[in-house]
Amino acid sequence: MTFDLLLRNCRAVDVTGVQECDVAIEDGRIAKLARNAEDQADRVIDCRGMLVFPGAIDGHVHFEMDYGPGIRTADDFRTGTESAACGGVTTVIDFVTPRRGQSLIEAFEERLGAAQAKAVVDFGLHVCVLEVNGQRLSELRHLVSERGVASVKVFTAYRARGLMIDDGSLVRLAREMAAMDVLMLCHCENEDMIAKATEELVFEGRTGIEHYESSRPDFAEAEAVNRIGFVSSLTGVEFLVVHISSAAALSSLRALKRSGVRARGETCPHYLLFTKDLYATDRGPLYVMAPPLRTEVDRRSLWQGIADGAIDVVGSDHAPYLAVHKTRSKDFREVPGGVQGTEVIVPVLFSEGVRKGIIGLERFVELTSHNPARLYGLSHRKGRIAVGWDADLVVLDPSKRVRLGKEVLHSALDHSIYEGIEVTGYPVITISRGEVVAENGQVLGRPGRGQYLHRSRKRAEPVQLR
Repeated sequence: MTFDLLLRNCRAVDVTGVQECDVAIEDGRIAKLARNAEDQADRVIDCRGMLVFPGAIDGHVHFEMDYGPGIRTADDFRTGTESAACGGVTTVIDFVTPRRGQSLIEAFEERLGAAQAKAVVDFGLHVCVLEVNGQRLSELRHLVSERGVASVKVFTAYRARGLMIDDGSLVRLAREMAAMDVLMLCHCENEDMIAKATEELVFEGRTGIEHYESSRPDFAEAEAVNRIGFVSSLTGVEFLVVHISSAAALSSLRALKRSGVRARGETCPHYLLFTKDLYATDRGPLYVMAPPLRTEVDRRSLWQGIADGAIDVVGSDHAPYLAVHKTRSKDFREVPGGVQGTEVIVPVLFSEGVRKGIIGLERFVELTSHNPARLYGLSHRKGRIAVGWDADLVVLDPSKRVRLGKEVLHSALDHSIYEGIEVTGYPVITISRGEVVAENGQVLGRPGRGQYLHRSRKRAEPVQLR
């Protein structure tokens, strides 16, 4: 038989183990897994010496996001998904953030249109909920049933920016989401604790970037995790704490999991690599994000969570701003928060996790594709190397060394926070639904080829806790 694409001599890695096989692809799906297949294909790729993984799923990106007047993230849906593709990411999930008073349905359709015109890889959309009332809940039910939305996001901080919802609204929303089995993503920081910490720093004249971490203390993060956990214990909603930065927050998450609460955790590459010491350097403003970078103890704690299963997924929180915006002020209150990351999830986790013996290959797949597919309602078609699943694959050269400088990465950003970081193990081919969309650092996928993904957790297997 002649297939569209045939990957020969693969070491194909799935959560179930490593399989020596050929992978045949037809009509965008995996059609056959076999040893020494005698089939032909329009294109044959020899993967000898490589590892083949399911394409990564980055469930946390912010493309074309406005921070304030004249300040928008550097990547739109084209450059952002091109960057993702070159890093072995075949699915991204961005956010619908409505304007105050705007219909969630209208906001969703606007965001969908922007992504459909430019996306190079497949994408989904979380919905940020800023107000909870009968009308908004009705709109959410419509988006879940008719538009394939399987996740919402809430903020326990950013009152001044209009993103935070109150605790009463949080409980009401959680009950509704539990009834529909919709995942609730949570930005966990205690707004009032942040406000008081910042007020004290301002009074003392300590508003330089070197004091930024103190303005958003780890206990503010941990308290909000505990609060969301309590809401989950009342309502049964499954929630994901995004961008965990601290040992304190991770400890809270561990306790919630032990108690039986449906709690999940995400961390990001920057928390696994960097510490708050960078805030005292000339490049400090470039590393401002929320929550902030923490201590070496926190960094090591997060790697422990990666290793033992306390952390379920790794996402990028990709929200980079140009250097002119990041360095416009020496006052941490004036610096837009956000950094790049979607292109480095795979190489950082492989180089620093797999090659250094912290995690195995199967755990790598759990963190980058298998668990995200289950959590986000995509496990019926993404996150596996199996017959019938989407042919979303990344071919990784385990010995390829790359320095993650601006000249290598494909973001439209004018700098790299990973400058000077060298990784060993790098994606060389990325395949999205059977099409090679990136090869040896070259983007081959065309803007607009990425499909919107209708997601449903009702078809998903539950994530198994370790």
